Amino acid sequence: MLIPLFVNQANRLRQRTFVRTTPTYGFTIVELLIVIVIIAILATVTVVAFNGTQLRARDSIRANDIAYIRKMLLAYQVDNGGLPRTATYGGAGPGGWNISSSASWLSFLGTTYGKVPSDPVNTGTTDPGGAGAGLAYFYYCYDAGSGMLPATANVSIGYKSEVANTSRRTNFSVERCL
Repeated sequence: MLIPLFVNQANRLRQRTFVRTTPTYGFTIVELLIVIVIIAILATVTVVAFNGTQLRARDSIRANDIAYIRKMLLAYQVDNGGLPRTATYGGAGPGGWNISSSASWLSFLGTTYGKVPSDPVNTGTTDPGGAGAGLAYFYYCYDAGSGMLPATANVSIGYKSEVANTSRRTNFSVERCL
């Protein structure tokens, strides 16, 4: 009778243990926390990499637009013997500059030379060299003896960079300011 007693005792021990015999499905809290941490790290890396991309893209558009505007101005000069002064020259306007947020932005080019581009943000309302000038393209025609190239009449066109927060100018000589 020893054998049945031993088998019976083994059955009782098996019944008392809390070992699951059916498989469980799902994730533990530790596994879920690890996945959340990995996703947070990836999101942080993505945000840091994307930060400033839109600003650099708009500055690239601005540089291309200014190159195009320069070509338009040079074509106007060939046809008319010079470039006009701004309407607010020496007046109470935005420092005498013609800026793209104004209704008169390079209006002298008309439709002859194509649509004149304006700044993608176009919020500038003051002298582009001033503090807090906003974002806009600017144009100014200097007579000989003044401006960035004082030996000849010259034009200054440019934009305010969002990335560097400074004005980027292109200066070139012209025959005269009309």
